Amino acid sequence: MKASNKEIKKIIEDHERRIKILEGKLPKQKKQEPNKDYKGLSGGIRFLIDNNFLNELKTASEIMAELKREGYHHSLPSLSKMLSVNYTKNKKILNRIKEMGVWKYVLRK
Repeated sequence: MKASNKEIKKIIEDHERRIKILEGKLPKQKKQEPNKDYKGLSGGIRFLIDNNFLNELKTASEIMAELKREGYHHSLPSLSKMLSVNYTKNKKILNRIKEMGVWKYVLRK
């Protein structure tokens, strides 16, 4: 039994209506897009914090890779200093934990 074009169109419209209902019930995604408030290396780190990237332990290399993926290109020594001095010691936003000889960073709670 073949469905007519009208029946197919009605099925598609019904599916689209159901999808819209389901989308309305899902929580909104928090991910923010980089903008003028996230300029420079410090802004890139704030961007990752705001998007929950640092809710779990991450090495400086993992943070560097994520920053590059988001379009921030800075040196690893600059990142390491920014994380350890500015965000761990001065602002006290991150904790720094040494695991098996490697420093890892996580959001302070």
